[in-house]
Amino acid sequence: MKHIFTKLTAAGALLSVSCLINVANAGVIFSEDFSGGSTSLVNSTNVAWADSSGIGFEVYQSGSASPRGMSGTYDHDNDPTTAQIKIPGAIEVNDNAGNVTLTATFTLDSAITANQEGLLTFFGGARQSSDGASVEVFNVTQNTTLSGVLESVLTTKEWTFNSFAFNTTAAAAGDEIQVRWIGGGSNSANGQEVALVNLSVVDVPAPATAAILALGLLGFGARRFKK
Repeated sequence: MKHIFTKLTAAGALLSVSCLINVANAGVIFSEDFSGGSTSLVNSTNVAWADSSGIGFEVYQSGSASPRGMSGTYDHDNDPTTAQIKIPGAIEVNDNAGNVTLTATFTLDSAITANQEGLLTFFGGARQSSDGASVEVFNVTQNTTLSGVLESVLTTKEWTFNSFAFNTTAAAAGDEIQVRWIGGGSNSANGQEVALVNLSVVDVPAPATAAILALGLLGFGARRFKK
């Protein structure tokens, strides 16, 4: 399986620790693993799913991943020595045409504080070409983007973990928020594949906390090198 790793400097290690702290304190807004098929999206009461083709959704489970050019399993812990896990389900954005837009729309039911930010994660894949594929978190009520248009990180055959933090200052309780995936590609036989979606609100460490973490990590590294 293909892996993408980043070498950790002291600053990189700090970022990783911060991310772990954030995720541990995350408040999940919604998640979708597509295990219930198209019916679960159509009947969802918390999130309104739609796509620009207007003919339904191309949701599939692990056994149907191969015909779409994807693996039926994913690396859940970024560790090649542990067993991979079957995907509960996934969705092909380009269900009947190229460059289809898939949306998930919901109402934000509580305010987001100044020391919090949004975090969108999902596993992405590409069926052949996915040129132009993207994802965006958009505030429909205020007609403004929260994340900007982001380029999805996609690979053919294997699932790649995508994680995007975004500013939530332009979002208030009661606002209608929409996650938008654009399939890219030229027809229904290529484009973006999506699995295991999670949207949450996470705490951002205060500057003083971040500085303490940095000093702690540097001290830990110094002790290790002295041994």
